[in-house]
Amino acid sequence: MAMPSVFRSALRSWRGLLVSLALVGALAALPWFSGFATQRLLVEVFTVFAIAMAWNLLAGFGGLVVVGLHVFVGVGAYALFFLSNQLGWNPWATLPLAMGVTGLFAALTALPMFRLNGAHFAVGTWVLAELMRILVLNSDALGAGGGMPLVTLAGFSRSDRNLGTYWAALAVAVLALFWARGLLKSSLGLALAGIRDSEPAARASGVAVTRARLLLWLMCACLSGLAGAIAYMNTLQVSPDASFGLSWTAMAIFISVLGGIGHIEGAVIGTVIFFALRESSADYGVWYFVALGLIAIVTMVLSPQGAWGLVRRRWPDLDPLRTRRWMP
Repeated sequence: MAMPSVFRSALRSWRGLLVSLALVGALAALPWFSGFATQRLLVEVFTVFAIAMAWNLLAGFGGLVVVGLHVFVGVGAYALFFLSNQLGWNPWATLPLAMGVTGLFAALTALPMFRLNGAHFAVGTWVLAELMRILVLNSDALGAGGGMPLVTLAGFSRSDRNLGTYWAALAVAVLALFWARGLLKSSLGLALAGIRDSEPAARASGVAVTRARLLLWLMCACLSGLAGAIAYMNTLQVSPDASFGLSWTAMAIFISVLGGIGHIEGAVIGTVIFFALRESSADYGVWYFVALGLIAIVTMVLSPQGAWGLVRRRWPDLDPLRTRRWMP
């Protein structure tokens, strides 16, 4: 007798959960089998992945092309350094507070930003990031142009610092992936998918488009701020030009374009491809950046849905994260 579909679905879910737990467990144990250089590289991989996931969701589902996403990276990093240094708190315990500060900043800036549309919104977010960079650059309390060290980490050994930062970065990557999956399976995710497919149709169906975009804006800001705080915890020093630098958003855009905008699997594939290219080609200097640009252009022309789009053409029913909705 054929197995009922509900049992097959449940079995696939359990298999997926067990594979996920095994993979996370293996990554959590990796520091005991690798050196500091590998750990620091993976911290960067995990945090950039979380930021790319946030940009992918904003652009791919909310229709919000955010050129200044790095403003949340900088706010989260400076919130962690300033609060941890001033209050003398354990930096890992201060991470949720830094995320909250980033969310508050996003809420306060939502009103002026959401009065803009299209290209004006995209440029407006970049202007917001530049304003914050200039503000921090001229703030003596935040170290001005020299930035700030994370003084509260001085009491920890190098091994403890690297291990704690690695686990925090792994946690934010896992959070980004499963939060995105949960979001897309929720009613808000259904509304965002409708906005992605056709905003006029979504409005006609009663979807509160502005409210859905606002909630997505706040959640992605918190995720980016948390990832930024952990990324600069890894370097022990934060500065305005680096934390509010466009390179953060540029990496997120490249990863999303390469992997596939509007698909959370795209952020996973794009991150793997980006760091594989960077680690194997960075020694070529300026030609490395030329190659990245050409790859992005070729991808947009030949496969607008990115690498995940190519995979879906070959296996149309492939849905590893089980986020697709099927008509009954």
